[in-house]
Amino acid sequence: MNDVVALIDLYSSRGLDLLTKDRPLASTTFLARYAFIDFSLSNFSNSGIDNIGILVKDHPNSINKHISNPNAYLSNPKTGFLSLFINEKGIINPVFNTDLNNIKENDYFLYDSKIKYVVITDPSFVKKVDYRPIIEEHKKSGRLASILYTHADDASDFPYAQKLVIDSLNDVQKVYDDDRAKEGDILLNTLIVDKSFLIELLKLSNNISIGYNLGELVAYCIKYVAKIHAIKFDGYVRHVASLQTYFKWSMEFIKNPDLITDLLADPEWNFYTTTHNSRPVLYGPNSKVTNSIVANGATINGVVKNSIISRDVTIEEGAIVENCILFTHSVVKSGVYLKNVICDKRVTFKSKSDVEGTEENPLYFPRGVNV
Repeated sequence: MNDVVALIDLYSSRGLDLLTKDRPLASTTFLARYAFIDFSLSNFSNSGIDNIGILVKDHPNSINKHISNPNAYLSNPKTGFLSLFINEKGIINPVFNTDLNNIKENDYFLYDSKIKYVVITDPSFVKKVDYRPIIEEHKKSGRLASILYTHADDASDFPYAQKLVIDSLNDVQKVYDDDRAKEGDILLNTLIVDKSFLIELLKLSNNISIGYNLGELVAYCIKYVAKIHAIKFDGYVRHVASLQTYFKWSMEFIKNPDLITDLLADPEWNFYTTTHNSRPVLYGPNSKVTNSIVANGATINGVVKNSIISRDVTIEEGAIVENCILFTHSVVKSGVYLKNVICDKRVTFKSKSDVEGTEENPLYFPRGVNV
């Protein structure tokens, strides 16, 4: 799809409390092996979209490190591109650090005569989506812009997402916030827009407010400028927008292993990520691992239950890890019991024997601390 440019909007993702203090959500570990941005990149690649820009809000080194080999995500790197878009004016003055201003600073792709459509998405919505039929539906709608949504019978699964009012013609009448709604049509922060119309909207935003972001401009457009088409998405989607939702949707893969098969083991839809030359997992003679995801390079001599263990984690004999997410190079010493814990990289548990949170409020330990 050489007439499409895809943008991954890191501005629209909510932070995950202290977990994203030193990194954006996009490069945060998910399911031991992946980062959230991998799902967006892989969806575009599998959909035949090889022109991809990443709208970077902050921590560009973290993103750059993760996609150090952009060819891993592109089906044809000779004709496509994977670029970090950085708004230098926004770095100097945070008032100008919006996704719209970032697009304006890096608008060279809009003047490529081959490009006709732009897809902009938010990596905090984890989903498996083929954009080809969605772009075709956008074309058939006759509208200049479309947005993706899903219907939730239980809107509490999307506590931080905006909701839509959609009319009988599948046009959006309203975007609103309502945490009390029991069900609703959930905005997935994905915009499909004609390139020519996006250029008009960027010019329009200059007359409205230099501090406007893309979501605010879309809401303004719905109210005053043009009708926006709504396209329903019925596949798997989860919104990771807080430390609690990060833990909940990570552990969902432990409670429902079929999700791994459905989402990650589909031979027709690969999810790509940065690879590491790590050895296989080493399991000691007295280790016991049940219902867990364990990445290469880990050394397991203790007990692991219902947990997600990243690369190069060490769990000594006599240690018990239950319902936990451990990031790379963490160490759990003998005699330590962990339950409902999220620990960042290079955390060592050695002195306190019982460390226990709850499923609703897991304990978080920042990078490099000793416990």
